[in-house]
Amino acid sequence: MKILVIGYGEIAEEFAKLNKDFEFIGIKRSGSSNLSNVEIINCDYSLGLPSQIMNLVFDWILFFPKTDGNDAEAYKNGYLSQLDTIRDNFSSAKRIFISSTRVFSGYSNIIVNEDTPTNPSDQQGDVIAEYEQEILSHKGTTVLRLGGLITTKSNFVQLVIQKRLFTNNKYINGIYITDVLNLMVNILQGQINQKLLNVIMPVTMKYSDFDPAFEGEPVNAAVKSIHYNDTSQFIYKSIEQIK
Repeated sequence: MKILVIGYGEIAEEFAKLNKDFEFIGIKRSGSSNLSNVEIINCDYSLGLPSQIMNLVFDWILFFPKTDGNDAEAYKNGYLSQLDTIRDNFSSAKRIFISSTRVFSGYSNIIVNEDTPTNPSDQQGDVIAEYEQEILSHKGTTVLRLGGLITTKSNFVQLVIQKRLFTNNKYINGIYITDVLNLMVNILQGQINQKLLNVIMPVTMKYSDFDPAFEGEPVNAAVKSIHYNDTSQFIYKSIEQIK
C-alpha cells in the first residue's frame, strides 16, 4: 500500500512505524524520518505540492493541516490552500483529513456530537469549519475531528492542572495517540466507513473531577461521538487513566 502524508508529523511517524509493510511519502517543512518505509520531501505544502508526486498513484492520502502562524490567514493557507489540488490530482486515492473539535468552541455546557452543527467562536474555527464542509463534499473522504492530543511526550491535562492555566471549569475533550492510530488502521482496513467522526475518549470528565479549584459549570462543550464510542475500541477510555 502506498500512502502520501501531507503535513507529516508525530502521528504520521507513529503510524508509519506501526505499518512497516506500507510505503509512505511524507511532506513536511523540515526534518527527516529514520524509518526505512518513509521518504520525506521537505517543502511548505501551502505554497504548492511538490512536482515529483503529482504523477504518482497513491492508495491513501492522509492530510494533517499545518499552519505557520495563529492568525486566520495562516489557517486558510494551512487548511484550505491545497484541497482542490488533492481532489483533482489524486481522485483515485481514498483520503483521511484531520480536523479539530475546535469547531464546537462556541458552545457552553452542552453535549455535542457529529450531528451537532459546528459553532466556532473565532475566525480560526470558522476556517476549520469551512475546511470540513469542503472535504465532506468530496467522494472517498473521511474527516477525523480530534480532541486534544495526548502522547507520552505531551499531556495538556497535566499541564493545565499543575500550572492552573485557567480557573473556569471545562470538559476534558482529549484523545490518546494510540487510539488515533488504531482508528486509522481500522479505516484503512475498511472496518469503519463513516465520513465524519469525533475522535474523543468515550468517558466524559471535567477538570473539577480532579481539582475543586476549577469552579462552576463547564464553559465549553462535552464532545461525544455517536459513531465511534464503544469503550472496547479504546485503550485509553478516560483521562483518569493517564492524568
